[in-house]
Amino acid sequence: TDHGISHARGKQFLYEEGIHVPLIIAGPGIEGGQIRRDLVEHIDIAALSLGLAGIPIPDSMQAKDILAKDYEKRNAIYAARDRCDETVDHIRCVRTSRYKYIRNFLPKRPLLQPNRYKDNKDIHKSLRAEHQAGTLSPVTEELLFAPERAPEELYDLKNDPYELKNLAIDPEYKQALKRHRNMLDKWIAETGDKGAESQEMYESDMAEYMKSKSVDPIQGEILRKNIALMKKWANEGK
Repeated sequence: TDHGISHARGKQFLYEEGIHVPLIIAGPGIEGGQIRRDLVEHIDIAALSLGLAGIPIPDSMQAKDILAKDYEKRNAIYAARDRCDETVDHIRCVRTSRYKYIRNFLPKRPLLQPNRYKDNKDIHKSLRAEHQAGTLSPVTEELLFAPERAPEELYDLKNDPYELKNLAIDPEYKQALKRHRNMLDKWIAETGDKGAESQEMYESDMAEYMKSKSVDPIQGEILRKNIALMKKWANEGK
């Protein structure tokens, strides 16, 4: 698959539930029964495929052939999320063997912004209904429905595999925070990360998106309301 389970903090987000997916390889020349626990990025599948086919891997390719004899294991992987469908976001992360650092460039927006696609799923309908009824646990309420997000998140994946306790403001983890923050800054600079799309691009893409998604009047109206909210928040600096 290209993403984790389509749950609230899964698909479209950079928590483990969203970016940790299975990688199973079988074929000629590949010894069976091996288990590796090193970090692999999705983009590595491109170089891996070229390598298995005997095709030279361009020097410009960021992907790595994880089965190459001279392969050097990654000490970190990076992930990004921007607009998904009509819902605008801008998130980056770096994950090492123990820690996950997430940077929310739009912290004034709630985690579960309206999204026509995900809000149609039963799990989202149930979560929003329980939120309205006030029956969610305090932890779930805070993780999913807080009106704003922390600008930075840091998780100790060894002791907190479900990423429930944000350590970014904990003085004890100051050095880990600084190290991962610097790693992400370096990656953003080296990869030429363009950041969020412009409002003009959003307007243009949404005009085309509406043509393909508004056949159903009900779904089309939901989409129009969500787009209007995204524009409103952008105008408010959120």
